[in-house]
Amino acid sequence: MVKIAAASGEPMKSCFSYDEIVGMLEKSGLLINEHLAPDTINELYFNDRKDYLSAFETIHYMHAIKK
Repeated sequence: MVKIAAASGEPMKSCFSYDEIVGMLEKSGLLINEHLAPDTINELYFNDRKDYLSAFETIHYMHAIKK
């Protein structure tokens, strides 16, 4: 994953566990409203694809809102 990001010109500079993200968001006055893990992303967006594309296994999408 790190090599892919670097090859695209956007090197990864950090990574966090779920608990670390929750803590940082809470300190900023935010809450996770939605969390999509790789399995869920695959089910929602890649399930019926006939090509090689799938969600990255280490990338999660989160939607945060103000407390």
